[in-house]
Amino acid sequence: MRVPKTHLVVLALVLAPVLPGSGGGWAQERSANVPTVAVMDFTGLMVGEGGNSAPLGKAVSAMLVTELSGREGIRVIERQRLQDLLMEQRLTLSGRVSEETAIQVGQMVGAQYVIHGQVTSIGDMTRMDMRAVDVETSEVLEVQKLSDRTSELLSMVVRMADLFMAKLQLQPPSGRPRAEEIPVAATIAFSRGVDFEDRGEKEKAIAQYREALRIYPNHRDAQKALERLTRGGGEDR
Repeated sequence: MRVPKTHLVVLALVLAPVLPGSGGGWAQERSANVPTVAVMDFTGLMVGEGGNSAPLGKAVSAMLVTELSGREGIRVIERQRLQDLLMEQRLTLSGRVSEETAIQVGQMVGAQYVIHGQVTSIGDMTRMDMRAVDVETSEVLEVQKLSDRTSELLSMVVRMADLFMAKLQLQPPSGRPRAEEIPVAATIAFSRGVDFEDRGEKEKAIAQYREALRIYPNHRDAQKALERLTRGGGEDR
């Protein structure tokens, strides 16, 4: 999908002052010698109870942002901030993202690397296809194809982050415990919560995040999302 250049120019003006650590726009981000990464929503669904689908690709994107944000030596653009600004500019990046689109958006947000891809869930198995693009050179930096049980989704996201960091010659955290299995039902609830939040349906998003935590109390991303949405006491805990 080609993003109109007029929209991208406006998007650049909006995004430049709000990137993490920025004081004068995305040019300063590039000069800081710390790689900045943007994670676009992965495409792909998984089938939930009663044949209902859940947007698993969005969940993978959110989990990957959280995982990379906890690493040293890298900056990650917050997913919700990127989504909000894309929505403000009426840029709908639905469907599979082309390399050209990833590079254009990366240029506008000051990211040196853009990660995008797709996820496929069939039965109890999930496959992730990830591509990392170097915005400055337009080259594909990394291609990954990971497959595992759906309950090992977090482990797959961690492995994806490790492989990407290795490409940047950055070491993954040491002494980290093995990622726990997440029940499929919790993944479905979290995926639906991300989708509701993107659509501005806050109460439905909160309900789904709480459902994910009910099923799996250690769900890091659901807890983070719930804290963000309920900050300030606007909702009953």
